[in-house]
Amino acid sequence: MRIKPTCAAILIGAAFIGGCRNLRYENTAAYLDADFQPSTLSPLHIYTRNMYFVPARDILLLDPLRRAVFGSPAWNVEGHEVPDGSFYTNRLLEELTPERVARGPCTEPPPEPPFTIIKKKSVGATAGFIGRDARGREYLFKPDDPYYPELGSGAVVIASRIYWALGYHVPAEYIVTISGTGDPAFDGRRASASAMIEGGQGHIAFDALRYRRELRGLGLVAAWVNDTDRNDHNTLVVFEHGHARVYLVDFNSALGSWQGRPKESWRGWQPAGDVPSLIGRVMTLGLWAREPDPRQPVVSPAVGRFEGSHFKPAFWTPQWPNNAYAHMTSADRRWIASKIALLERPHLEAIVAEARYSNPADAQYIVDTLMQRREIILRFAER
Repeated sequence: MRIKPTCAAILIGAAFIGGCRNLRYENTAAYLDADFQPSTLSPLHIYTRNMYFVPARDILLLDPLRRAVFGSPAWNVEGHEVPDGSFYTNRLLEELTPERVARGPCTEPPPEPPFTIIKKKSVGATAGFIGRDARGREYLFKPDDPYYPELGSGAVVIASRIYWALGYHVPAEYIVTISGTGDPAFDGRRASASAMIEGGQGHIAFDALRYRRELRGLGLVAAWVNDTDRNDHNTLVVFEHGHARVYLVDFNSALGSWQGRPKESWRGWQPAGDVPSLIGRVMTLGLWAREPDPRQPVVSPAVGRFEGSHFKPAFWTPQWPNNAYAHMTSADRRWIASKIALLERPHLEAIVAEARYSNPADAQYIVDTLMQRREIILRFAER
């Protein structure tokens, strides 16, 4: 039996989508109910799918051409805005004081030592453990790299509070000095402590939710804070009162950090495993690079590689392709830029102060760089 090319494309596209998802429902409902199925794919599967299969599906289905001709408006907007729901909560203007955004999602007292190790991390690139504080509360502790103290934990606190201020759901993140575990590998080290979120069922697939404005706009926020690992596997889905609630998690690859160590200069300019870039480097004996400053220095052990002078939002690229970001329209950009514009220097100074950098020059540099990138984003969104 011979299958027509158009039918073959549709069948292949359906296979790549990964089953019979209710695309319309998942991209229009404010709150997703218990019928929503979180993804449980492994990071390797996610990378392969987003790097190769999803782009191939879209080409076969002529999706880039369709978007260029007909546009691709978001499906879940009410007027210009996104309603409160599973992915997003509109912050009231009175909430957006410097003092309030500095607290972010942290509504309880910080973790109280001594800490008890429940389970050491067995997955992920950053060492750490799930532990309990003196009050019985559980956290995920991630110590800073010994050679780069303050880098990972500072990025976690700053990025998570910026995401919270803009309306996204994040866990409470604190900075602590680990003590009382009895493990010399951890005691005495500065760390981030992330309040454990109970009932995690998996993560989202950004591709299946590519028509949601808040997830498209998330790409511009990730570009602002240089959060290159903001992809499927760094989200968490829980169900509360019959509805899904989606959290962004794991922020130690934001700003100048990559999993607690300084970012390589190419991150943010090309995805991992980018074959054309690799060929270009080989053919020119390393003289050609996609990033404008391949010799960008590490600013300091606490800042890593983070700058604003070469920042171009239109060319910013996450670690792995993200199809929700790729579907962002000018209307989506203007919407999230209107939220970013509400965070001014006093807000950023208050947020960065929560990172508790020992050198005031590091804190000042991060505030200045965030402001520089913010202004570039606001100009970009006006186009």
